[in-house]
Amino acid sequence: MARPQSITDEEVLAAARAVFLDKGITATVEEVAERCGVGVATVFRRFPTKAALFVAAMDSTPEPDWERLIEDLWPSSRRTGSDVRGALTAFAREMLTLGRKMYPLMQMRLSNPGFFHQDKPPRRLTKTLEILGEFFELHMRGGRVRGKNPRVAARIWLGALQHLIFLENFAKPLQDVSPEEYIEGLVDLFCNPEAAAKPRKTR
Repeated sequence: MARPQSITDEEVLAAARAVFLDKGITATVEEVAERCGVGVATVFRRFPTKAALFVAAMDSTPEPDWERLIEDLWPSSRRTGSDVRGALTAFAREMLTLGRKMYPLMQMRLSNPGFFHQDKPPRRLTKTLEILGEFFELHMRGGRVRGKNPRVAARIWLGALQHLIFLENFAKPLQDVSPEEYIEGLVDLFCNPEAAAKPRKTR
């Protein structure tokens, strides 16, 4: 039974994501409407064309919200006494969880470039790199993280996690290292063990 008065835009987009990821760009608005349990007109009132629906569905970020998650996970990023290893490990786990959800959407975007206008990087990417860069800059100054250029470190960190997701999808024979081992090794590359071993100064 149609229920146009109660369905939300996010419910429509969730249905569209599922249909497009299953059938590709050849999927129809009728199939999306059927999955929602509404009439086609209800979908078109919210998204005037199939292209608009496709773009909105592929641009949607699965919950939880990416930016809010970054801010929640790194409340200590401005405190010099924070647990750098713990923060990096927790953040890496959450980034992998979200990245695995977002990867199929990214692949669909890359497969259909004509639908997207990529004049500038997605805001969530620039925000992630900004916060990562801030974190690394702070802890490089304090000697808790190796390196000299925090912007480079942010890109290496993000790229390393994206690489793991790529291997999970396209190179299963190379999965001789578990995700937890991978994260631990990545954190080891960045954290300065000498700084971690130093006792904290007390006033």
